[in-house]
Amino acid sequence: MGQYESDSNSNNEWEDSWEADWSEFNWERYLQEEENEVAKYQTLYSKLIRSSNRLDEVALYMGWQAGRDSDDEGSQSRAVTPGQERPYTLHRHPIFVSSKALHGWLIEKWGQHVSLCAGQCPARQALEFQSALADSDYHGLLAVTALEVDDYALAIAYFKRGMVSINKAFSLLNDFESQEIEPLNLYMKQARIRLFDIREIWLRVSSDCRATISRGSEED
Repeated sequence: MGQYESDSNSNNEWEDSWEADWSEFNWERYLQEEENEVAKYQTLYSKLIRSSNRLDEVALYMGWQAGRDSDDEGSQSRAVTPGQERPYTLHRHPIFVSSKALHGWLIEKWGQHVSLCAGQCPARQALEFQSALADSDYHGLLAVTALEVDDYALAIAYFKRGMVSINKAFSLLNDFESQEIEPLNLYMKQARIRLFDIREIWLRVSSDCRATISRGSEED
């Protein structure tokens, strides 16, 4: 929705997208291409992280402008078997890509930084933080599946659950900060930015979902 809706399957074309008879090789290549999209988002985000408008700028560079079919340029240039259309999956949804990119950075870098201070960082708190990130990522994915079937109220419910996990992650970061663990200082600064942005994206989409629900109620 907004900057994050151009690749959504709003016309309920999910069933049609599976008509192509793709081999295991085709799907492996497809999944690699989608992983590259997540990596691209991470790269763009890191370059633009100092910008106060970074979310919209990254969405622009990703080709998620409202009203544009993001498959009309870069996606068609990707190799597929002649005569076959590139099917739609959740991997192409902008919310999925942005959420996986930001959560992926948080989880990967956490493992790297916490390994540098294993003797200083309480193991229980370290696992709780990683678990909070995993729960947030999980509920974000479930929210995307709800959006795909046009169940906007369910999507909002999942976003709310994800934000509970994000708030827990923020609380744990505050605990780590109070312990003054040097190897975690840089991570904590960068992590807060990304957690805020995940929450901002979800709040925007939740707002759009409520507006859609409201319009539907008025039409009824």
